[in-house]
Amino acid sequence: MYKTCSHRLGAEGGKWARAFMRAAILIGLVAGATVTVANMTSSLASAAACSTSTGAASCTVSASVTVSAGTLALESSPNLYWDFVGTGYDQWASGSATALTACAASGSVTHCSSGAAPVLEVVDPTGSNSGWAVSEYLSSNTLPSGAVLHFNGAGSTTTGYSQVSPVGTDPFAGTTPTNVCDFGSTCSTATAATTCSHSALGFTTCPSYPVTMGGTGSSAQVDLYSAAANSGAGAICFATGAATATGCTGTTSSAFYNLGIKGNTAASTYSVTINLAVNSGP
Repeated sequence: MYKTCSHRLGAEGGKWARAFMRAAILIGLVAGATVTVANMTSSLASAAACSTSTGAASCTVSASVTVSAGTLALESSPNLYWDFVGTGYDQWASGSATALTACAASGSVTHCSSGAAPVLEVVDPTGSNSGWAVSEYLSSNTLPSGAVLHFNGAGSTTTGYSQVSPVGTDPFAGTTPTNVCDFGSTCSTATAATTCSHSALGFTTCPSYPVTMGGTGSSAQVDLYSAAANSGAGAICFATGAATATGCTGTTSSAFYNLGIKGNTAASTYSVTINLAVNSGP
């Protein structure tokens, strides 16, 4: 009985021995792979800096990226034009960035050709995310007595065409100007601020539209649009649509300068200088 048990244990022992041998081989293979990876890692970690005079099988390149703050800036069409033909009625029209031609009375309104909406753009490359404010004041103002000049996000459907409305009643709905990124700019579009304060510029409240343009100097300005903090970074067009080239090309302007004149305004040439500025913070 004992010998039989001994024989059976011997056979079983052989099976276990072979199993342990296979396991040992596998463990050895795994151990070998582990050693190889460790050696490769060690080789990479100890690689020296690359050189233009000494070659090496492996080396490292150190890279550095610096982004410097740019300067907050404003871009705008340099001229605005209105041309009214007297009809006996009060008229309102949006300013054109180009000189108007072939102006003629059409019933109680004026129709002109060659009009183009103005461009207004803020470029904020400061990286501060502080927001900004666009403001203005008027100088050399010889506009007709009783005339009203507004800044608004709505205006003439056709630049150069006027419409009838009492000078005290702006016919264009009060609208906050919309904005989009200029071509080539991954921007953060501006969000109209709800808290505004630039006491040094002459205003401490945010604008409501339409904005009556006025102001008498650099310390007595009118806020046209204030961008909240964490918005308005990059190149911002006051417009709708998609820019197809820099300078807001291909967009539809949302920056309207609307002028209303009385029906009894004397025939003459009038003028005004609009002084625009952009400052950091809403």
